[in-house]
Amino acid sequence: DVTPGFIGAAQALVGPTLIKWGTDAQKERYVRPLLRGDEVWCQLFSEPGAGSDFAGLSSRGVRDGDEWIVNGQKVWNTLAHLGHWGMLVTRTNPDLPKHSGLTYFALDMRDPGVEVRPLRQITGEAEFNEVFLTDVVIPDTDRLGDVNNGWLVAMTTLANERVSIGNSDAEVEQTMVD
Repeated sequence: DVTPGFIGAAQALVGPTLIKWGTDAQKERYVRPLLRGDEVWCQLFSEPGAGSDFAGLSSRGVRDGDEWIVNGQKVWNTLAHLGHWGMLVTRTNPDLPKHSGLTYFALDMRDPGVEVRPLRQITGEAEFNEVFLTDVVIPDTDRLGDVNNGWLVAMTTLANERVSIGNSDAEVEQTMVD
């Protein structure tokens, strides 16, 4: 199940990223449903071959007019099986240095070619997932930031993740003191 804590965490990561990097149309489309908790977001950054080297990702986005065709695999995606939207970073120019050549997208998790496979834990629960992207068509209007500038957009998301985690640790520590 999607908990209020998960929705709050997604709001803390996605909201500031949309506000900083999104177009006016994207802010209009995504921010209100995010804040109401009407749409669940997941993070699609990690890949099996990249390990902790986020910039080493190999999923590919190839521009085709006003659309992008995306292929690849993501892993350890929390609650992706319940997600309506995913924050997706993919390599769009393999000829640039690895921290360049990345582009950030809002991905509709219900699009054709998006396959979510739960990773079952020993408890039987499956909060983490693998996500396979096969010829997924993403409109360029769902790109956040400039083409090949996804590293900077992702750093906004990750910086807010760190702040969010730090704040929740501080709340836990304060509760333990009280």
